Amino acid sequence: MPEPKAQKLAPVKLLYDTWADDEKRIPAGTVLELPVEAAKKLIASGKAERADPLPGDDA
Repeated sequence: MPEPKAQKLAPVKLLYDTWADDEKRIPAGTVLELPVEAAKKLIASGKAERADPLPGDDA
Protein backbone atom coordinates (compact mmCIF):
# COMPACT_ATOMS: atom_id res chain seq x y z
CA MET A 1 0.00 0.00 0.00
CA PRO A 2 1.28 3.49 -0.74
CA GLU A 3 2.01 5.67 2.25
CA PRO A 4 -0.39 8.59 2.80
CA LYS A 5 0.95 11.94 1.61
CA ALA A 6 2.34 14.19 4.29
CA GLN A 7 0.10 17.15 4.90
CA LYS A 8 1.56 20.41 3.59
CA LEU A 9 2.15 22.99 6.28
CA ALA A 10 2.19 26.77 6.01
CA PRO A 11 3.59 29.24 8.56
CA VAL A 12 1.15 31.85 9.85
CA LYS A 13 1.47 34.63 12.43
CA LEU A 14 -1.56 34.99 14.68
CA LEU A 15 -3.04 38.49 14.82
CA TYR A 16 -5.37 37.63 17.72
CA ASP A 17 -5.18 35.26 20.67
CA THR A 18 -6.65 31.92 19.70
CA TRP A 19 -7.41 28.66 21.46
CA ALA A 20 -6.02 25.26 20.52
CA ASP A 21 -8.07 22.06 20.54
CA ASP A 22 -6.83 21.32 24.06
CA GLU A 23 -8.24 24.67 25.30
CA LYS A 24 -4.79 26.24 25.70
CA ARG A 25 -4.53 29.91 24.71
CA ILE A 26 -2.07 30.75 21.95
CA PRO A 27 -1.12 34.45 22.17
CA ALA A 28 -1.24 36.87 19.25
CA GLY A 29 2.13 37.20 17.52
CA THR A 30 2.85 33.47 17.71
CA VAL A 31 4.06 31.90 14.46
CA LEU A 32 2.61 28.44 13.86
CA GLU A 33 3.03 25.80 11.17
CA LEU A 34 -0.51 24.76 10.27
CA PRO A 35 -2.05 22.56 7.59
CA VAL A 36 -2.64 24.68 4.49
CA GLU A 37 -6.45 24.53 4.74
CA ALA A 38 -6.46 25.67 8.39
CA ALA A 39 -3.97 28.44 7.55
CA LYS A 40 -6.17 29.65 4.67
CA LYS A 41 -9.23 29.79 6.95
CA LEU A 42 -7.42 31.86 9.60
CA ILE A 43 -6.01 34.24 6.97
CA ALA A 44 -9.40 34.62 5.25
CA SER A 45 -11.08 35.42 8.57
CA GLY A 46 -8.46 38.09 9.34
CA LYS A 47 -7.11 36.25 12.38
CA ALA A 48 -3.66 35.49 10.95
CA GLU A 49 -1.24 36.54 8.24
CA ARG A 50 1.33 34.66 6.20
CA ALA A 51 4.65 34.27 7.97
CA ASP A 52 6.77 32.81 5.20
CA PRO A 53 9.60 34.88 3.75
CA LEU A 54 9.19 36.59 0.42
CA PRO A 55 11.53 35.42 -2.32
CA GLY A 56 14.96 36.85 -1.61
CA ASP A 57 14.20 37.50 2.09
CA ASP A 58 15.16 34.04 3.33
CA ALA A 59 18.66 34.97 4.55
